Amino acid sequence: MEKQVYLFHGPDTFIIKSKTNQIVNKFNVDEFNITVYDAEETNVKNAINDAQTIPFMSLKKIIIIKNCYFLTNEKIKKEIKHDLDALSKYLENPVEETVLILNAPYAKLDERKAITKVVKNKANVIKCEPMKQVDLASWMRRQLGKNNIKIERPALEEFLKRVEHNTEVAVTEMKKLILYASDMDYVDLETIKRVITKNVEDNVYEITNNILENKQSKALEIYNDLIQHSEDPLRILGILVNKYREILHVKLLLKDNKDQAEIAKYYRCSSGRAYYMVKNAKSVNMSTVKKHLRKLEEIDYKIKTGQIDKKIGLELFILGT
Repeated sequence: MEKQVYLFHGPDTFIIKSKTNQIVNKFNVDEFNITVYDAEETNVKNAINDAQTIPFMSLKKIIIIKNCYFLTNEKIKKEIKHDLDALSKYLENPVEETVLILNAPYAKLDERKAITKVVKNKANVIKCEPMKQVDLASWMRRQLGKNNIKIERPALEEFLKRVEHNTEVAVTEMKKLILYASDMDYVDLETIKRVITKNVEDNVYEITNNILENKQSKALEIYNDLIQHSEDPLRILGILVNKYREILHVKLLLKDNKDQAEIAKYYRCSSGRAYYMVKNAKSVNMSTVKKHLRKLEEIDYKIKTGQIDKKIGLELFILGT
């Protein structure tokens, strides 16, 4: 008999969602017989109790447990004491009418855990890895080719850079690009820059860098580009605050004689990213960082109390630094 339990794991959340939807479509289960549980919020015992009940006017029901962090060594803010024995016992004798799907959107499973061993033994296990750059590039050319659109190599490389090789982001941005280029024969670099949104954090990082280098006009240009791509000024403000706090913290680490390699390890980032973090921290004094943070907190308060428009508030911050 075909296994009625599936484990989709790996860092690519888009592929996990796609695989989950394929199972739902395969068994042709209606919405009344699909229940989703979040392991970060609900004890797995509740899902197992549900799995053991009969479907509602249907041959099958589907139980989805997402964020199965208990199969990994991931830590969450508020851990739940899951009844993993209930899950293990269920896997030994699953209900024939129930399809159980476990989603673990994490880079690695903890193979040492007893529950992980049981799940891997009893379930259909599919690893969901992000597409490699060459595969993503080929996929992109195929999608455009279906619409009789060609793309220049620099444009292709910029697209991949902007979506950061993230499958879910790539699919969303590709739909947008195809709509925009529907009456075009080819896509060039300028089209990509005009249509495809850069990662918001990267953009805010550039805004911060330009402010620190006294290039307010460039910082404002990047900010307005984000606004044109429908980014929320409050979200941008929040990331800006985090960037300034990061600078403040890096300055303290440097004061504590930490070097670039140690800072990269602390933040779990690349050496290149750590280089710019150190450079930014060294390029500005502590009083300026604290002054900018106070301004951002003041603007945040004024926006939330209706004293100033959120878009204008951030513009004034950029121009006033």
